[in-house]
Amino acid sequence: MVQNAIAAEVVQREIRIDAAPSTVFEFLTDPAKMVRWMGTEAVLDPRPGGDYRVNISGHERVSGEVIEIVPDRRLVFTWGWEDGALPVAPGKSTVEISLEPDGKGTRLRLTHRDLPPGMHTFHRLGWEYALDRLARVAAGQDPGPDPLRSPMRGAHMITRSLPLRYLYRFARRRLSRS
Repeated sequence: MVQNAIAAEVVQREIRIDAAPSTVFEFLTDPAKMVRWMGTEAVLDPRPGGDYRVNISGHERVSGEVIEIVPDRRLVFTWGWEDGALPVAPGKSTVEISLEPDGKGTRLRLTHRDLPPGMHTFHRLGWEYALDRLARVAAGQDPGPDPLRSPMRGAHMITRSLPLRYLYRFARRRLSRS
């Protein structure tokens, strides 16, 4: 029974991007390019053992460590929220991204593992929104305004995806910073 609960907390997403794998890879590993589709600032050291840190919204930060990197093909890093408002501490979950050529584009597959119970929907919605933005920017399009930078849009996404036990802690931490 426990094994089924853990398996249910894996997020998987696949998307086709109208850009070469090398272009997509740059948007995953270059901090200046990353913040065009996710986050307000990023520190990325694309080598095994290197830092992976992204300020997602201007308020919430994730961090981890690069585990594996194969240029233009694969990126694996740990992931967690720095401030403790969510039960995914830095290094406690793992994100695997693989890139495969698909005609003139790229097939991106993302798997986010080791999420604790209750965190699947929150991370699934976050990755859906982020990867859609990545697909647009890597294809040379404007991804539009980042909804997580808007207090109202960000709050809507958070309230529809976080269990109440975490929503209270999350809101309390955010209010204490204002």
